[in-house]
Amino acid sequence: MTAEIFSGRGTAMAGSGVAGGDYTYSALINPATATNFQENDNFAATFDFGLIANDENEFLDTSEDLTDFLDDLDGYTADQNDADYILSQLETLDNSGLTLDAGAQLTVAIPNNIASGLLFVRQSAFVAADIQLADSDVELLETFGEQIFDEYGLESVVSAFGYSMQEIGFAAAREFTFGGHQVSLGATPKYQRVETIEYIEAIANFDSDDFEADDYTQEHTNFNIDFGATINWGELQGGVSLRNAIAQEYETVQGGVDIQLDPQLAAGVGYTGEIFTVLADLDLNAVELFDGAGKVQIARVGAEADLFDWAQLRVGYRHDLKGTYDGALTAGIGFTPFDVVHFHLSAIKSSDDTLGAALQFGLEL
Repeated sequence: MTAEIFSGRGTAMAGSGVAGGDYTYSALINPATATNFQENDNFAATFDFGLIANDENEFLDTSEDLTDFLDDLDGYTADQNDADYILSQLETLDNSGLTLDAGAQLTVAIPNNIASGLLFVRQSAFVAADIQLADSDVELLETFGEQIFDEYGLESVVSAFGYSMQEIGFAAAREFTFGGHQVSLGATPKYQRVETIEYIEAIANFDSDDFEADDYTQEHTNFNIDFGATINWGELQGGVSLRNAIAQEYETVQGGVDIQLDPQLAAGVGYTGEIFTVLADLDLNAVELFDGAGKVQIARVGAEADLFDWAQLRVGYRHDLKGTYDGALTAGIGFTPFDVVHFHLSAIKSSDDTLGAALQFGLEL
């Protein structure tokens, strides 16, 4: 699975945080970063949510407009102009698609020198949808002429695959001193509840509201664990994390595909100064949601400028080494009056069809 961990703060820096960054967000990526707190930090609670959508050629609106047109025409006499319009829309949809990656989490952090911890509840979801144009529909519509139209005579299908995951976990880390360097080790045991999505319907029956219907989903539960380590050299940091160390494979309701949850190994480096922070991460292995979905391996880099401890400016860039997704620019702002109340907003821009955003509200004492 490739779902993003959204954060109003971290998303603006392209999601980097294996080696450093804020402990309330980075601990979700690398549990060892739960020790990245200041002496005056005693408690923090945050709520984050965000999404990235790629609606190529306005797939969702175009497909719904087409199904409405088919419903209105069904049972009535249609001519070649109607058939040409239907075929042109199907060809457009055949070269387009929809992907949606969304998530939200509530975190409660209790930093301390014994075993710094972060309790979290997280919901994430990913869905990819497209249309397969049937050759029989091309032949029918190109020579349609004038006749009674039967929308159920079309054999093109809409398919959607993905999952919805709920996680409850606790990231715990402790700092040690080795050879004069500060080293943190952490682990995150977690419970996962996964609903797989497999939606395959004729174009005449397409309804985007059906994606979460019981007929198209199947539930699975399991335990998993993340591991992580960081090392500090003054203002420089290095880190490595292994998320979802126990590989999982989930069946879909019709058994057409298996949704995969593969271990994700990542490494990162960072610089944390009084004003500037720069973080860079690299996935060390590629993962794939299901066969045919395309493998993903992301490199991320992000930077933050802290303005008088009251406001922050952030930018970042993420690049898929496997080319499944286009590169994306990220940016964001943060407001942290008295370093107590936190409000962070970020935006993601990729191709003309891909946009995303994330938002965080927080309280830190």
